[in-house]
Amino acid sequence: MEKFLRYDTPATAFEESLPLGNGSLGAVVYGKTDVERISLNHDTLWSGKPGQCMVEGAKESFEKAKELSLEGKYYEAQCEIERGFTGPWLNSYMLLGTLYIERDGSKSNPENYSRVLDLENSLASVSYTEDGIDFKREYLVSHPHNCVIVKLSSSKPVSYKLKGDCVGKSAVTAGKDILYLTGECPTSIAPIYHRDANPVVYDGDGVKVSAMAKIKCDGETKREEDYVQIFNATDVTIYFCAETSFVDFDKLPNKPTFYPCLERVNKLCETPYEEIKSAHIADVSALFNRVEVDFGGQISKKTTDKRLRDGDKDLGLCELLYNFGRYLIIASSREGSRATNLQGIWNEHFYAPWSSNYTVNINTEMNYWPVLMCNLPECHKPMIELIKGVSKNGRETAKHFYGADGFVSHHNLDLWINTTPVGCNLEHSSRYAFWNMSSGWLCRHLFEHYEYTLDKDFLREVAYPIMKESARFYLDMMVMHNGRWILTPSTSPENAVIINGELVHTTLYTTMTQSIIQDLFTNISKGAEILGEDDDFVREIREKLPNVGIYKIGSHGELLEYEQEYEEEDIHHRHVSHLYAMYPAGLISTETTKELADACRQTLEIRGDESTGWSMGWKVNLWARLKDGDRAYKLVKTQLSFVEPNAELKYSQGGGTYANMFDAHPPFQIDGNFGVVAGITQMFLQCEDGKIKILPALPSEMKNGKIKGLLAKGNIKVDIEWKNSKLSSLELVTPIAQTAIINIEGVDKEVALKANEKFILA
Repeated sequence: MEKFLRYDTPATAFEESLPLGNGSLGAVVYGKTDVERISLNHDTLWSGKPGQCMVEGAKESFEKAKELSLEGKYYEAQCEIERGFTGPWLNSYMLLGTLYIERDGSKSNPENYSRVLDLENSLASVSYTEDGIDFKREYLVSHPHNCVIVKLSSSKPVSYKLKGDCVGKSAVTAGKDILYLTGECPTSIAPIYHRDANPVVYDGDGVKVSAMAKIKCDGETKREEDYVQIFNATDVTIYFCAETSFVDFDKLPNKPTFYPCLERVNKLCETPYEEIKSAHIADVSALFNRVEVDFGGQISKKTTDKRLRDGDKDLGLCELLYNFGRYLIIASSREGSRATNLQGIWNEHFYAPWSSNYTVNINTEMNYWPVLMCNLPECHKPMIELIKGVSKNGRETAKHFYGADGFVSHHNLDLWINTTPVGCNLEHSSRYAFWNMSSGWLCRHLFEHYEYTLDKDFLREVAYPIMKESARFYLDMMVMHNGRWILTPSTSPENAVIINGELVHTTLYTTMTQSIIQDLFTNISKGAEILGEDDDFVREIREKLPNVGIYKIGSHGELLEYEQEYEEEDIHHRHVSHLYAMYPAGLISTETTKELADACRQTLEIRGDESTGWSMGWKVNLWARLKDGDRAYKLVKTQLSFVEPNAELKYSQGGGTYANMFDAHPPFQIDGNFGVVAGITQMFLQCEDGKIKILPALPSEMKNGKIKGLLAKGNIKVDIEWKNSKLSSLELVTPIAQTAIINIEGVDKEVALKANEKFILA
C-alpha cells in the first residue's frame, strides 16, 4: 500500500510543504536546512465576531423579485436581488503564525537529503548530512495531547535560534526556554478581490490567541528579546501549544488564553516525547488502517514530485492519491474540531483565497463525501455540528430575508455561522450570492449519517428535527406553477445564461433547486417511516413530493439546467449542479431512470473533462455512478496533472495536483482531494437504489486488487478482492442483524446478515 510522500529537496513553496494536523491544530513543514519554516493554523482563528448582517428591506426586495420572476422578467428580478437583497462579505479563516528554526553557521549545502510524510502514522521527517554532521528531525501534531512537536537530533552538538511570528495584532517575546506568540484577529477583513477603503478593522472583540513553543534539550538555552538561543545541543524537543479565546459561534470570544496555554505547555513538557509519539501513532493509525487498498500497481522508487512532473499517473500514484485524501480527513476533521473549510485547516495567507471559509454550494459538502464510505464516522461529527449551528442561525435569516418559517442558508458560511447572502450589492453578485439551497443540501449529510450508522437515536433527536425545519422553509417558499411546486426565482450556482442579450443568473426555477427539495422531502418521508411519524407535516411532504422534481432533456440529449433551453454563457462551466440528482442524491440511476441517466452522460460529454480540481473530483463520482470506470479513472489521471507551485490562478480551468499532492483548483482547495477519494471508492462500492453494488465501475487497468474496510449503508463493513477484473472474494460484517441486497455484475442477491458474523462470498 502506497503510504509515503517522498522528496529529496526542501520545500520552497506552500504547495510543496508537508501537512500535519489533529483537526484543530494544523502545521505545514518545509524541511529547510538553514532556516526551517513551520506554518501554523488553528481552526478557530477567524476574523469577525458573533452576529449576522441583516439587510434592511430585504424581504420586500425578495417579494418584488419573486413577482418579476413569475412574470418572466428574469433579468429585472436579478437586478432587484442584487440591489436590495445582498449583504456584506462573511469572515475569513486566518493563519496562526510561523515558527522558524535557524541553525547557526549553516551553509545550506546538505547531502543525502530526504523529506518524508508517513500517512499511516501522520509523521513528517527530514534527514540529511551537512558539515560532517548527520541531522534528523521528526514532526507530529497530536490529537491525544493537542500539540505540535518538533524533534531535532544531530550527531554532533549544534546551536539554533527559535523565532516566530503571529497573526494580526501580535507580539513575540521570549523566556529562557520558551517563545511566546500572542495575536488578535481583525473583526473585519475585506476579501482580496474587493476594494475597500478600510479593509482591515480591529475593535478589540476579535478572536485572540496565545501560542507557546517550549524547549527541552541536552544543551543550553538563553533568552533574547524576541527569540530563544539554543547552544551546543544534539537533542532538542520543541513542544508547541495554542489557546484561542473562541467560545462558540454565538458567543463573544472572551475565553482566557495566556495562562491556560502556559499551564498546558509546562505540563506537556513533563511527558516524554516517545510517550506522546506512541499515543499519537496509536490514535491516527487506528483510523487510517480501517481501510486497506491495493490497486495492483508497483511502489515507485521515484520521489513524489518527480512522479507528478514526469506524468507517470500509474496505479501506484492513484493509490497514493487515495490514501493521501483519507489522511487529510483524519488530519483536518476530528471530534471537537470545526468542520473543514476550503483549505481544510492549512492556510498561510492573511488574505486567503475566497477567505478560506465555507463555500456550501458544493465545496464543503464535497469535503465530507468520502468520510462515511471510508469508515470514519467520528470524522463526520464536525460537519454535523456545523449543520446544527446553521439550523439555529438560519431561522433568523429565513424570517428576515423571506418572511418564512424554518431555516435557510446561502452559498457561504464562516466560523460564526453567518447564513445571510453576501454580494455587497455588486452587479452580477446573484451568480453566487442568491442561492438559498445549502440548508437543504446540508441535510443530506444528516440523513446519510443515519443510513451509514443506523443510529436511530441520532435520527430521532438530531437529523429528523433539523430536516423538518429545513423543509418548513421550502414549504413556505414554493408556489404552484403549471401543476408543479417550484421555488422562484432560482439560480444554478455560479452559472449564467443569455436571455435577450443579457447575462442572466436568476430564472423561474433550476433543476438543482428542485432536485434538492425532492431529495430533502424524500429523506424526510423515509425518516418519518423509520420513526413511525405520521402527522400533518409528513402528509404535506408526501402530497407535494411527486410534483417537486422536474427533469427535462434538451435538444442535444442533455439534462437541462434551467426550466427551458437557454443559450449558455459557458458550455464547459465547472459546476455541474443539475446533476445533483445523480450524485450525491441518487435520485437518478442507470438502473431505475435510464433515460435521465443517459441525459446526465450527455451533459458530462458537453461539459468536458478538464476543469478545476474540485470539478474533476465531482465528475469522477458522476462517471462512476454512470458505471463507466474507465472514464472515471481517466478523470483521476487528469486530476493528477502536475501544477507548478505559485501557478497562475485559473479560477475556472486548469486544475490538477501540486507537488505535495494538494488539489490545485488552482489555487489550493482541499475539496478536490476529498472528492476524488469518494469517486475512487465508488468504482468499487456504491450504495444506490437500496442495494450494495460491488465493483460497479471497475477500471479495465485495475485488473487485480483489493480494498478492505469500506463502509456501506446499513453499517456494513465491506472487503472486496478481484482478479482478472472479476470479483474473487467478498466479505461483509455488521453489528446489526439485517437483510441486504448485494448487486454483482448487475445481478441482485438477497443475503441475511447476522450480527457480528462474517458473511463470505468467494
